This record gives sequence, C-alpha cells and structure tokens, in this order.
Amino acid sequence: MSPPPAAVIEPLLGILPDPSPSMVRDTQLRRQAFLAVILAAMCIGFSAPLVRLADAGPAAIGFWRLFFALGPAMVWAYAEHRSRVRHARLAGATALRPSLRQVLLAMLAGLFFGADLIVFHKGLALTSTANALLLGNLAVVFVFAFGWLILRERPTRGLMVALVLALTGTAIIIGSSAVGGSRPGTYAVSVAGDILCVGAALAYASYMLATRAVRRAGRGDAVPLGGGMVSLIASATGAVVCLGWAVASGETLIPQSLQGLLAVIGLGLIAHATGQGLATFALGRLPAGVISVVLLLQIVVGTALAALLFGEVPSLVVLVGGLLVVAGVTTARPG
Repeated sequence: MSPPPAAVIEPLLGILPDPSPSMVRDTQLRRQAFLAVILAAMCIGFSAPLVRLADAGPAAIGFWRLFFALGPAMVWAYAEHRSRVRHARLAGATALRPSLRQVLLAMLAGLFFGADLIVFHKGLALTSTANALLLGNLAVVFVFAFGWLILRERPTRGLMVALVLALTGTAIIIGSSAVGGSRPGTYAVSVAGDILCVGAALAYASYMLATRAVRRAGRGDAVPLGGGMVSLIASATGAVVCLGWAVASGETLIPQSLQGLLAVIGLGLIAHATGQGLATFALGRLPAGVISVVLLLQIVVGTALAALLFGEVPSLVVLVGGLLVVAGVTTARPG
C-alpha cells in the first residue's frame, strides 16, 4: 500500500508523538527482511536454469551444489557458536553442546535433501522447467498432508481446499504432458519427469519435517541447533548421499566445460548459500506465511529465465494448472 500524501501527513506532525527508536529500528528490520526474501526468491529461482547448464550427472550436480555451499555454512555455524559461547560467558554459565539425537536428526534431514536434489535433477532432465518448478513446490502441501495422515493432526478446511486445488493443478500439468508430450523446437516434457518432480516434493517435505524436529529437539541439557549448524550438517550429509549415488550409478562426476563448472558454483553460492541464507535472515523478522508466499516468486524467476535462455514457453494448459498449484500452496501455508 502506498503512503498517504504529504498534505495529509503534515497537519498531523504536531500532534502525533515521535516514534521511539525501537519502533523505528523494528520497521527498518522488517523492510530489510522483506527485501531479503525477495532477493532470496530471485537467487533460488536461478536453480533450475543453472542445473540445465551444468554438464554433469543429476546426483553429481547435487553434490557440487552442496560442496560449494559448505564454506558459507561453516562460517555461519562458527558465527553462531561464537555468539553462543559469548552469551554463556556473560551469563557465567557453560555453553551447552548439541545432543547426539539432534545431530542424527540433522543428518536425516540431509539424507532427505540429498534425495530431493537427485530426484528433482533427474525429473528436470525429462520435463520442462515450468513443470518441474510448479510440481516441486508441492512440498508445503505434502507437509500438512503428512501431519494429517501420519501425525493424526486434525485437518482444517484450508488444508482440504489446498489439497483439492494443488492436486487438481498437478493432474492438469501431468495430463498435459501425457497428451502433448514433446513439442518440437521447444522443450521435452514427459509424465515420468513430472512424477519425479512430485517425488522430489515429497522428499523435500520430509526434509522440512526432519528440520522442524531438529529445531525442537534442543531441550534439557542440549542447546537448540541454530540454522547455520543445521545447514552445515544437512549439507555435508546430502553431499555424501549425492556423491555416493553418482558413483554407484556411473554418472559423469566432473563438469565437462567451464560453463558447467560455473553453473555448479553458482548453484552452491547463489541458489543455495545466498538464497537460503537470505530466507533464514528474513524468517526471524517476518511472518513465516509472508516469507513462504513471497518465495513463490522463484517459480516466476525460473520460468522466465528458462524462456529467455532455452525458449521454454509454458503452454496455456500448464499455466492454468500452475495457477491452481500456486493457489493450493498459498492456501496451505500458515499466515
């Protein structure tokens, strides 16, 4: 919403109290956080196009993405550790250490994240960027569905509406691939690629649930794991998973060109470290629902880049299905 005109504000300046420094500071932080989440969505939106440009195997691309993100994750985790030790010294206490359960849960999260990257990259190779991004963002809907089916959490009316919208959009997109197939001169789409991207969303939903469990496990004599340490453990575990799969399946491990090398470096530093880092920065200053909805901008960014770079223009049917998927994802997200 745009601010009121100056003519409306000026007569009130004499009667309104000056805002306190803390209020001004909070407003500035919220503005910075909103800008950060927009930039995060733009950075994450580069993921699919960069995967297209990387000339290595699907799992190998996942390995290099996580490998190049390990450096920033180490810096982040070390900064959290120093801050925790400093606060403990000021309080005259001993800094607590993470428990084995927390570490194992973080490794489990990394296992699911590695699986997400492998399956998503395989699916992306078999379908269009628009299909892959739209179907890959079903993860949030699956998180709430898991809570209903597995954790026995009572479903809300919003969840039911979200499931209907998202599943209808998914059926339209996959049906379009089944009927239309490959379009000569544009891009290849397939039901197999679409289903793999849905599978990637399931894996990412499992990663989200495991990460939630990690953050809630810091009780008693264990310190809550910060985002940096969780990211470091999960990224390292995911990198091992991706490398192991790439070696076992005989993939091309090393990028075959400078373009491919720059692409995987960009995936690690831009899409993963910067994108996820900015989103985490915003998470403590804006409602999770706002951040989640703004992050859907990554679909627009990725699809637009694919259209510019590879001529991948989604069909009208895919756009209709995509709108239903986005509507379902938005409805499922908390406010």
